Amino acid sequence: MRSEISPRTFTEQARQAQILAAAIDVLAVSGYGAASLAAIAEHIGVSKGVISYYFAGKDGLLREVVASVLAEATAYMRPRVESAPPGRAALRAYVTANLEFIDAHRHEILALIEIFNGAAPGRGVAPPYAAGHQAAVDAVTRILEQGQQAGDFGAFHPRFAAIALRAAIDAVAELLRADQEADVLEYGAELARLFEKGLQA
Repeated sequence: MRSEISPRTFTEQARQAQILAAAIDVLAVSGYGAASLAAIAEHIGVSKGVISYYFAGKDGLLREVVASVLAEATAYMRPRVESAPPGRAALRAYVTANLEFIDAHRHEILALIEIFNGAAPGRGVAPPYAAGHQAAVDAVTRILEQGQQAGDFGAFHPRFAAIALRAAIDAVAELLRADQEADVLEYGAELARLFEKGLQA
């Protein structure tokens, strides 16, 4: 595996991105069991050795898939949520931004489902998601606390409500797994309506 001491060249960065995209394609289409390094390498016409140059085996590659998708999701959602006024507008922006990203990145979400469902416990694949999930719960908790302070929301336990909302958003992944043509945006609109009504003052 290549040393991480020196920065990657532009060509190396492009190759790494190509490998990540190939891993997502194989995971989403063929499933976790079929996503061997050999299959991913064949998908883009390179040798397994090329992948090993960039990633520490399959676990290292899958960790990077998780981390890259979560980073892309954060980059899309954060400015949309932070620009919304506190309270119901921020809550709706949070739900809408999440579901818009999922709707536009169905392939990536299906790949994540395969990783989470297929990786054995303790293999080191889950930590990037676990950290991201914790950060997401913290963010929703702050949105709800600010909404209470603004008088938009009533009395409830913000963290418990945040956990429930995150679970409802994460559930759309299984919806996509069952029906890849599911109306994700309508799901998000209904989810926002339910939580706005249930949490209002």
